[in-house]
Amino acid sequence: MFARRILAALTLTVSLTGVGLALSPAAPAAAYDYNFGAIAYDNYGGTAAAWNYPTAQAAADVVEAQCGEECGYFTFYNSCGAVAYSNDGESVAWARGYDTHEGARRAALRKLGAGVPGHIARSVCTDR
Repeated sequence: MFARRILAALTLTVSLTGVGLALSPAAPAAAYDYNFGAIAYDNYGGTAAAWNYPTAQAAADVVEAQCGEECGYFTFYNSCGAVAYSNDGESVAWARGYDTHEGARRAALRKLGAGVPGHIARSVCTDR
């Protein structure tokens, strides 16, 4: 709290004197060269997702903690991924490395198989 007051006073003082001061905020979490994401899925339609992590392992750790060790998962970077389930619950398919949510969703549904009705359970994109 004390640091905020000093920073506010410094900013106000600098503004009033007409001196330009540019304080750079901390880099956002998505400012990595490679932004990794992961999607986890279980046999019952459950999913978990993580995006904009600095490593594939960091993203995988997050989804495994959310979904559990019984879940499968996949990782991707600087792109989109999606998980689809067949409507009868018998099949799961996933896609990664697509430029858009829609591209990843279409690919996951296509991977279920020709004529297999399904739905998207989760899709996510990292920053690029």
